[in-house]
Amino acid sequence: METIMTKPSNTLRSRLTLLLLVAFFALPAALAWLLNFSGDYTPQATANYGALIQPVKPVSAEGFVDPQGAPLAADFFLGEWVLVYHLNGSCTEACQQSLYRMRQVRLAQGKNIDRVKRLLVVDDGATAEWLAQVQEHYPGLVLVRPMEAGVAAAFPAGDHLYLVDPLGNLMMDYAPEVEPRGLIKDLERLLRISYIG
Repeated sequence: METIMTKPSNTLRSRLTLLLLVAFFALPAALAWLLNFSGDYTPQATANYGALIQPVKPVSAEGFVDPQGAPLAADFFLGEWVLVYHLNGSCTEACQQSLYRMRQVRLAQGKNIDRVKRLLVVDDGATAEWLAQVQEHYPGLVLVRPMEAGVAAAFPAGDHLYLVDPLGNLMMDYAPEVEPRGLIKDLERLLRISYIG
């Protein structure tokens, strides 16, 4: 008689345990699915050190020329990651630090160094002598001038560094206060997960 009375209780307990297990695993997945497809949820905290540009802005090599007046290759922004600095006027201490930072960030990529290139956009304030010194001190740095106003609008002048992805999209903005270590970490992460460039 006792065995008959406790059997429904055991069955109920087993079913309840099974339901709790299913809920334990299914509820987080259902919640994630809802948050992903509702479109209203964006995580506030991010792991990157630079400011993500949303939406990304396509950039073009059109309108840029090198110091000798030759146009920048049409596919310059395609296939590799590009660090960009826009200098307006003379190169101050902050400018020198930014150029140095660009070089060190690229060197820190080790075996992936060939996947990253550097671009310096200079306005009319830079002298030919200074440009020659920059090319000597920073080999591999590509120097260009915008042919007309507005060509370099995607890269506002200042002491910010910009990152363009291998599809030619401006995607990250690094303020001067961002430590080079943070920029290195961001770039390492992008190079690790990127199958292009």
